[in-house]
Amino acid sequence: MNAHNRPNLISKIDALDCSATLWHIEIKPRKSKRTNEQNSRLWKLYTELGNHIGLEPDEVHQLMGYKFLRYQKEVNGKTEEFITSTTKLNTKEMGEYQDAIERLGAELGFVFEGIA
Repeated sequence: MNAHNRPNLISKIDALDCSATLWHIEIKPRKSKRTNEQNSRLWKLYTELGNHIGLEPDEVHQLMGYKFLRYQKEVNGKTEEFITSTTKLNTKEMGEYQDAIERLGAELGFVFEGIA
């Protein structure tokens, strides 16, 4: 919600039928998701690194997710591995993820050039 769409939100709340249904409405601060610029830069990183190591950008995306966004969780008494989607990263996390990709590139002898 912002000042621009606040009247629309209020009108939607006013339109709710409260005689037949109980409603739960939650308003909380929005997490700052990754920016379009970060997303564009990420795919440039994937493409350039992929060219260096012989993988397609989608394959680099999967590999980097496995290397840097993997976590474990107990499911039905067994430890399972999951990979966080990059769409769930906020701006800070996305920056850290891209830094990790650049460090890996450096370890592989690759320097990302022209990527701001």
